[in-house]
Amino acid sequence: PKQFPAASVERPQQMAMNQEKLETMSGYMDKQSPKFPFPWQKRFFRFQLKPKPIVLYYQKPSDTTPKGTIAADKIAEVLKTKRTRLVISLVSTARKYYLRTSTAENCDNWYEALQTLVEITQAKPNEQKVKRSAAAVAETKENMECMKLVHKNLVAGLRQATAILQNKACFQKFAQFMEHQSYFDLGSFAPIFGNYFRAVLAFKNPNIEVNLKLDDVSSVDIEALKFLGFLDEVAETAFLPQITAEKMEALLNAAAQKTTEKINRYIKEAEATKDPELIGGLKKIAGLFLCLLN
Repeated sequence: PKQFPAASVERPQQMAMNQEKLETMSGYMDKQSPKFPFPWQKRFFRFQLKPKPIVLYYQKPSDTTPKGTIAADKIAEVLKTKRTRLVISLVSTARKYYLRTSTAENCDNWYEALQTLVEITQAKPNEQKVKRSAAAVAETKENMECMKLVHKNLVAGLRQATAILQNKACFQKFAQFMEHQSYFDLGSFAPIFGNYFRAVLAFKNPNIEVNLKLDDVSSVDIEALKFLGFLDEVAETAFLPQITAEKMEALLNAAAQKTTEKINRYIKEAEATKDPELIGGLKKIAGLFLCLLN
């Protein structure tokens, strides 16, 4: 197969992307996995225009079979994220992709190339190019289906974070040192994400409380068990009819940011204990929520 060199293209303002340049442009970008905890995966990207315009991405340039493809006629919007100049948001009818580049210049180049690919695909003689607003795309059924997947993975991640705190005695000891009643207070995520879910899900009772049979249940476990029961309700509850994917993404980022900041403060306190099990567990939990911010 033809080998493609690492991306080295002129700045967008110095050139007009055309089909020939799209066919020869290639290089590495990081693609964010859609599965929790949403890790970044290094992939080699290139374009194919015939017989049908598509974006292909590979594990490495020498691979003959792509890891995946994105049909150009399914791309509804190409955006640069507001949080950083290095990430491109690619919205298709199937899902939303996040692509991260190594430099702002590379981000500009790939953004221009992807925009051009969409324009080539959509272009018709004597017709204006169709413009789609980000708000309209965010409210499509496809994007809401994407958020359902995000929520499914988020619930799994919250359960995993709870399990980390439950399984080690060092967390209860540290919680008492921090003048908390239970190890579960160290997570900080239960009230934050509890408020998030109440803001986006159509609970029959917004003030839902999980009742437990307290026989043989330790007092330090009560809040953790209540939260796990709450997550069971979350998994079975639909979105509010008026909520949009764009609004949910903003609220989710805010919740993840607040949670990460609180856990990082606990990590600083824990470092004084020099307990690797305690520090490592807290860092693992912080990493779960840090992935939501990228």
